[in-house]
Amino acid sequence: MLYDVFISHASEDKDDFVRPLAEALRKERIEVWYDEFSLTPGMSLRRSIDLGLAKSRFGIVVLSPHFFNKSWPEWELNGLIQRHLFGSHNVLLPLWHGVSRDEVASYSPSLADIYAMRSTDGIARVTEQTLQIVQPSGSALVRARNLILERGFEPPVISDDWWLDAIEGAEGQHGSRWCFPYWQMLEDSSSRGERLAWVVMQHMWQEKAEWRPITQMTPPNEVIQFIDSQPGLREICECMPRRLLEFAPQLAIPGMAGSLERRIEEDFQVSIREYANRRMRKDKCGSALTTNGLCPACDEEFALRHPTFGDYEPAMVACGFVQGNGGGMGPHTKAYPSFDFILWLLSSSSDWLPRPHHAYLLQGMKEWIVWPWMGKGSESEYDGINAGALWRQLRNAADGSRDSITLTKDARMDLSDRIQHCRKMLELRESLDDLTDRFMSEQVIETWLSEKRKMRARRQA
Repeated sequence: MLYDVFISHASEDKDDFVRPLAEALRKERIEVWYDEFSLTPGMSLRRSIDLGLAKSRFGIVVLSPHFFNKSWPEWELNGLIQRHLFGSHNVLLPLWHGVSRDEVASYSPSLADIYAMRSTDGIARVTEQTLQIVQPSGSALVRARNLILERGFEPPVISDDWWLDAIEGAEGQHGSRWCFPYWQMLEDSSSRGERLAWVVMQHMWQEKAEWRPITQMTPPNEVIQFIDSQPGLREICECMPRRLLEFAPQLAIPGMAGSLERRIEEDFQVSIREYANRRMRKDKCGSALTTNGLCPACDEEFALRHPTFGDYEPAMVACGFVQGNGGGMGPHTKAYPSFDFILWLLSSSSDWLPRPHHAYLLQGMKEWIVWPWMGKGSESEYDGINAGALWRQLRNAADGSRDSITLTKDARMDLSDRIQHCRKMLELRESLDDLTDRFMSEQVIETWLSEKRKMRARRQA
């Protein structure tokens, strides 16, 4: 861990001055390290300060009668002074405590010529002077760090490489999961530090969302806990609830959004009124996506909130649940291959879903004919020996007219291996045989064949 400043001092000065100063600096969000630099007889001043500077951006050296009575080797103290005077930037901050200029000059003329803070000015003034040096008001990094601190998270000091890692990592995450257009949270007059704060905060919550992970399969209460634990995330979710539902569509289900329920409901009501007006105008836009041939009853992101799922076809609702509703133009939201969502819906891990929503999503996943994996190199990261055997048999069977097929040995092994891969990755509690039986009894393969032929007939019509 790195620090903003360390305080090198004689141990005798800790109680009356150094500890109060350290506490005052910490209240101003300055990371202080001083306990390890209480100088005692036999310690090397240079070694102590060099060690402190290796872990800190600046070093305050408290010059006092006790400090001078330590009898530091003259060459050692002079070496530190020379480094301060001729280094690339001044890192040592002398502080006179109970000593006059004449006393400092008698000890070291060079040291007396360096601008120093004085304890006689009081803790508040010394703290203010330290802030001006350690956290200059024009620094974008300082401003960004303070804004993140205000949101309850403590990032490292600005000299820590963590900031470079966060900024570089953020460059490759635009459009990825849990990516919000944070620039909409900024005004034209926003400072560079404010913009940087949002870049870094988004990188932080995106990393955490990948690590945990937070996906469409995550129970809603855990999603809300995640949002509340990340700096700036609740703020941006409140501002952009529709974007939130792209990444966490389960929060659209009535009663599932916790403290965000009211905000989502507000946008849902707006959507309902808009589409009701469209239906009154006999607007047919989107009617090909619905079960009744009318335009939808709400926007796609609110389908799980609507009592009839916005009248969208089950496959449309399932598609939006898995990969968002942007039609390829929105953010990347897909956390797992489509087949994995089917297995998840067949397992007890999805039991938190209300029954109507569970049934609609499962039917939609079966009718959305994208679940078969095509072999090695496909999105599933599954590379079993027989990978692709089931797909090849399905493709050939789709050219025929039979409503069902008997799987070949290779196809059965491919399906079994793929289910086992998914079972381990998602940590599903059911056995391989149990999940296989559920998959077959749901007639997922037969539904795929039927929907594939319907699609072909529509194209030929």
